[in-house]
Amino acid sequence: MSNAADARCRESCGSCGAGFAGGRRIVSRDYVTGTRFDVVVCPSCGLGWTTPVPADLDPYYPRTYRRYNPWVARVLNRLYRWRVSRWCRGFAAPGSALELGCGDGVMLDTLRSQGWQVCGTERTEAMAATARERYGIRMYVDPDGPQPGEDRFELIVLFQVLEHLADPVAALARARSLLADGGRIVVGVPNRASWQAAFGSGDWFHLDVPRHLVHFTPASLAAAAAGAGLRVETVGHISPEHDPFGWVQTILNRCAGNSNRLTLLLMGATRWRISDIVTLLGVMLVGPLAVVLAAASWACGRGAVMEATLVRG
Repeated sequence: MSNAADARCRESCGSCGAGFAGGRRIVSRDYVTGTRFDVVVCPSCGLGWTTPVPADLDPYYPRTYRRYNPWVARVLNRLYRWRVSRWCRGFAAPGSALELGCGDGVMLDTLRSQGWQVCGTERTEAMAATARERYGIRMYVDPDGPQPGEDRFELIVLFQVLEHLADPVAALARARSLLADGGRIVVGVPNRASWQAAFGSGDWFHLDVPRHLVHFTPASLAAAAAGAGLRVETVGHISPEHDPFGWVQTILNRCAGNSNRLTLLLMGATRWRISDIVTLLGVMLVGPLAVVLAAASWACGRGAVMEATLVRG
């Protein structure tokens, strides 16, 4: 299995503890290394788990992972700021906010511009330095992040983070311990029950094995939240920053064997070649259809990315 030779195979669900016997398996390949992985679906709670789990995930993260070209990054940042503004409208007044896995810090910067006191965490000092230097945000490096007994937060954000964690229930329990009375946790994750996931199967863009270790449906996210002493207050499916592009890349993967090449090109992780004209033509062909499919899936509650608001159970 090359890069996954020393990996650990999962035998039971990390959320409900049920064994995987009889569970459905989805075969997928990492678009960076070509290594094969399975997503095994728990027959009890429906949570999907990437298996085997690599002992070292670093080879699966290209240096330019999520570092899109300036035009793409500008569009994403505008859409992220729009999303944060929607969160703020749910609170009577600004408070304190923590983002676990905050990336470059753009969401925290938006919250701060609207009067919030903010801080964030990242898994390495190098990653934390980006948000600290770009926006002057107070940062913690896991596992040295805010601990129970220190700070409490009215808003805790795990946006496109929970699916990367080997123990999502423990992560949610940690977030709950840091939540102020009446506070909310916002979780954004890919939706394995979406139309896009059903169409793409192992070629689904948001499957993203092995970087995504856990794969949620609305029901399995609610079960994981309950295991951490939380309950789902709301679930939304509108994701203009991720869903239409996910349709484009998934259709290209499924119908043209693109293997996320468009994504690699936008991240600058590979060089352009003459044959990529076919990829660009594919984008122009399926782009309008992708927008229609995304909008229809939102209206039917089957969007490729879901956002849940959690409160204490």
